[in-house]
Amino acid sequence: MSDYNRFVSYIYLYENGTKTMNAGFVKVESRNGQCRIALALKNVYTGMERCQVYMFLRFGQDLRGVYVGDVRIKNHGGEWNFRTDTENIAGSGYRLDQMSGMIIRGDSEKFYGTRWDHGDLDIRRFLVRWEENPEEAQGAGEGRTREAAETDDIQPAAEGGENTCAVATGPEEIKDGEIKDGEIKDGETKAEPGTEEGQMVTMEEDGRGVSFRKILDQCPGMYPFEDDAVEACVRLEPQDIGRMPIDCWSYGSNSFLLHGYYSYRHLIFARLKRTDETGSHYILGVPGTRHSREAFMANMFGFRVFKPIREGGEGASDFGYWYTFLN
Repeated sequence: MSDYNRFVSYIYLYENGTKTMNAGFVKVESRNGQCRIALALKNVYTGMERCQVYMFLRFGQDLRGVYVGDVRIKNHGGEWNFRTDTENIAGSGYRLDQMSGMIIRGDSEKFYGTRWDHGDLDIRRFLVRWEENPEEAQGAGEGRTREAAETDDIQPAAEGGENTCAVATGPEEIKDGEIKDGEIKDGETKAEPGTEEGQMVTMEEDGRGVSFRKILDQCPGMYPFEDDAVEACVRLEPQDIGRMPIDCWSYGSNSFLLHGYYSYRHLIFARLKRTDETGSHYILGVPGTRHSREAFMANMFGFRVFKPIREGGEGASDFGYWYTFLN
């Protein structure tokens, strides 16, 4: 396995074995033999104060769980950060590249899970009691591809920002907001992203611009507006946010964005036409209407600008896109 690896995978609620709504995401980073995981849950409706967290391996059709800890549930959500040895996840004898995903056990028939290798997650195949034999799983993770964010678009940090910390043989819980030796600021997942009201952030022709242009080139094009204020526009799915720079990832769990997506089954990513010499302006848009209640929710979650699909006088459309500038 390479020395550096990082990805995000979206978590969904499974009820009676059926995949339903988005329930957050998990970020995984492996560097210098250390694996750091940041778990952010939402839409967790359970009477339990803590839920057990497992990573799992594939053995044939079975998904065998490796217990890594508990996440505390409060206000229908929870966040938990931990770290462990990349070559010995939670002291289990299994490596990170042998792990296929993560499952959080709720109450009754509710599970929250994600699978980051190739294939669907069949929650009915999940086992927590099985005879451990690390040698049996040798090569279990070889040749896998992720259904989550492609790591090709994520570049390692500069040399000065590399993490240096002692190797741990089991998971070490990290207190909320604690940051060590330049590691990912996992505590940042608590905040909904967005810019200050009225602020426009410009985009220079740098690595971020390259990443955004790849999305415009590779995602299906669409142009819902009748004017020409938008230079390029594509249709997005929530999982495509994982292809953006890491500071944009938390949009994948933004409640307003997910509400708009599940209502209209798409999002948009666009580049506005330049009006000055400051560079290109990129936006992430959520379909909706400009009714007062929706406007309140959009502003609360960082989408403060509304662009109707048709503008001008009494013929202006109530339907359009609430958007935010990507910095």
